[in-house]
Amino acid sequence: MRNRFVIFSSKVLTHFCFLAWATSPIYSQPMLTLDESIHQGLNGNFSLSLSKDQSAEATALREGGVGRFLPSASAYLSRDGSLPSETSSTHLGATVNWLLFDGLQSYHSYHQLQSRELGAKLEERVALEGFLESLVVAYYDIVQQKQHLAAINDLLFVSERRGKLASAKLEVGSGSRLSQLQSVADLNQDSSRFLSQQESLHKAKIHLNQLMARDPSLDFDVVDSIPLLENLTLNDWQKILLENNATLSLARTQKKEALSGLGEARGHWWPSLNSSVGYSVAPKALNNTTSSRKGELSYSLNLSVPLFDKLATPTGVRLAKLAVHEQEIRLKQMELDVKVEFELARNQYETSLRQTALESRNLAVAKLQAEGAMEKYRVGSTTELEFRDAQTRLLDAEVRLILARQRAKQAEVALQRLVGLLVRSDFISAKGKK
Repeated sequence: MRNRFVIFSSKVLTHFCFLAWATSPIYSQPMLTLDESIHQGLNGNFSLSLSKDQSAEATALREGGVGRFLPSASAYLSRDGSLPSETSSTHLGATVNWLLFDGLQSYHSYHQLQSRELGAKLEERVALEGFLESLVVAYYDIVQQKQHLAAINDLLFVSERRGKLASAKLEVGSGSRLSQLQSVADLNQDSSRFLSQQESLHKAKIHLNQLMARDPSLDFDVVDSIPLLENLTLNDWQKILLENNATLSLARTQKKEALSGLGEARGHWWPSLNSSVGYSVAPKALNNTTSSRKGELSYSLNLSVPLFDKLATPTGVRLAKLAVHEQEIRLKQMELDVKVEFELARNQYETSLRQTALESRNLAVAKLQAEGAMEKYRVGSTTELEFRDAQTRLLDAEVRLILARQRAKQAEVALQRLVGLLVRSDFISAKGKK
């Protein structure tokens, strides 16, 4: 019975050894760098394409807005007569109409279109910055998941060695069945943890593929470390925060657009002046007459003074004033939100850097403890519980260090987005400390 149990235990260990090898990271996968993922994302992301189209649409509307300052011209052909008389005449002509003054409505309307065009470009920039932040965070989340998987793999390797040692001791009679069973149970637990972490890594890769707008089933490998930029001048960044932040620039542009809308609404109170020039001729060839008629040139000036428009203009002005006030409130609220977000990201960045330094020291201590526990377990001078506790503390220390570096990277990217530095090309190729 004991021999059959030993054979069963060996098969279990062999199965999990194969499982660990089969599910370990495959280094032959194509390497995907951060620069490559950014390049593919910029070329393929659907949200960015829509933002570009909206910006192009706003530019087309602004270019077409120049037409309000230009005259309009038309040509016509008319035939008229009286009934029951059979006399009729045919006329050819052309007219040119020009709105000389409309209470500056055209002026304010064009400035509104200019603000709208600038706002669309800023919205495109906000979308680009948000996309870059999401992509960089998603990329380094894969790095974190990969490092976490490697840490569990190391624990699984130790659990395998422990299981083999427990089986060998049981076979020669120096070990207990309880210790051997405990080693198998711990190996099962570590294997299950490994598979769960492998699933998390796969989900992270699918998310990055989605951001890059490519086949979600594509597999790839990433770098092994999370670089952090050195010597961030956060105090200087804070000084330029309100000026460089893209969201605040968009809010200020929207306020200008609202002010132009107010000017256009007030323009309805002003008089308008229209002019037109026309030319009309009745050709002999079209009128069956032998008499020659000269063309007639005419002009007109029309001054229109608004007296009462059923309260449409006062209502429009009030609504435009409310729109301006609304944009002012939104701008103030957004300034506060950006300041708060900057302080939160700054605190997270500085705290994560301190945690990274602390966890690096903790990891060094945990490695020494794990090595000592392994040696004691090999010679039989420590308990199963003490050995397992040392290995668990090592894994926890590795995971805490990985998460601290990832949180520092997230805060670093958020700070760069807030101060408008994320879209700079030198950020993409920046080399941080490893």
